[in-house]
Amino acid sequence: MNIQLFNFLEDYNAQIINLLMGKIPRGIQAYGKMPRTELKQMLEHLLDGYIDLLVTGQTDALDKVFRYMSRVHAAKNFKVSDVLAAVLMFPQVIRRLLAEEYAEIKDDDAIRKFNQALEQTETTAHRAACSFVDIFQEHVNKRIQEHNDYLDQQQKKFGIDLSRFIVFKA
Repeated sequence: MNIQLFNFLEDYNAQIINLLMGKIPRGIQAYGKMPRTELKQMLEHLLDGYIDLLVTGQTDALDKVFRYMSRVHAAKNFKVSDVLAAVLMFPQVIRRLLAEEYAEIKDDDAIRKFNQALEQTETTAHRAACSFVDIFQEHVNKRIQEHNDYLDQQQKKFGIDLSRFIVFKA
């Protein structure tokens, strides 16, 4: 992990959130309907988890946010692609800020450092997206199990077997 990139992300944290606040609701209709305060809070948590993943390589902080989003966003009829598109907008916003930052550096090594920072931000976003898909699949499997458990209870209660008609497999 590049400590300069971590410091950059920390220094530009508020600016990244503001840029995402403009970009995400315009590009993803579902987020355009979300209250601004709720969207901002979600983005702050996502950015914190994103930075943690970039620094530590661990998804723990993001997983907490993604578990919450899986439940809440599913209840609000968000598509999985809505969340993935939002997560993948992080490197787009960060890239612009990095380009402005590195344009001012007169170091011969600036292009290499810029490319390295881009690679790290993109890799982190892709790992975050994969983590969300895993968490969402976990959520779906849990809901399927809850549904099947409910059917089992009802079948026992009423003495009928509906398993061949409406039991889902995870």
